[in-house]
Amino acid sequence: MQHKLILFLLLAPVLFVSTFAWELVKLDENVSISFPSKPEKTIFEGKHVWIATVDSTAQCMAMITDLKKLGADVNTLTEQLKRKETYQILKSGMLRGSPGAVVLSESITTFKGKPAYRIKLDLKGEKEDYNIAHILTVYINAKMYTITFMETYQSSHEADKNKFWNSLKLE
Repeated sequence: MQHKLILFLLLAPVLFVSTFAWELVKLDENVSISFPSKPEKTIFEGKHVWIATVDSTAQCMAMITDLKKLGADVNTLTEQLKRKETYQILKSGMLRGSPGAVVLSESITTFKGKPAYRIKLDLKGEKEDYNIAHILTVYINAKMYTITFMETYQSSHEADKNKFWNSLKLE
């Protein structure tokens, strides 16, 4: 009994910290999301990107694409998001950016009332690489929020992925 109490006292702080250590980050004036650790913010091809690691086998990423800068307006985008062809174009772009990748699953859906697209890819890299990419794109006005959770073949972080995705707050 004493061993169980000592073990509990040793593990309780770790469990407490891991439960509450997620950091809320405001992506822009309308959207925020929680990362499992302080994310590194960078700019990639003119887009704001945040990346944080869960552990050595998983990482989270958020990226904003301002579709107005690409010539889209809210009304046109709203109509385009009603067509399957729009998502096929998006999927083709993702696959072009990841040669050799294979689609494991995909769905056109909504997320918290907004148009969304989910896709799971096997990136076919080395076994220690982040090979499984769970990608959620959410469309708000003329912006596309890409929320990505990546993990190695040997790991499964379903609870962390769900916590990351579900922490997305739309204001």
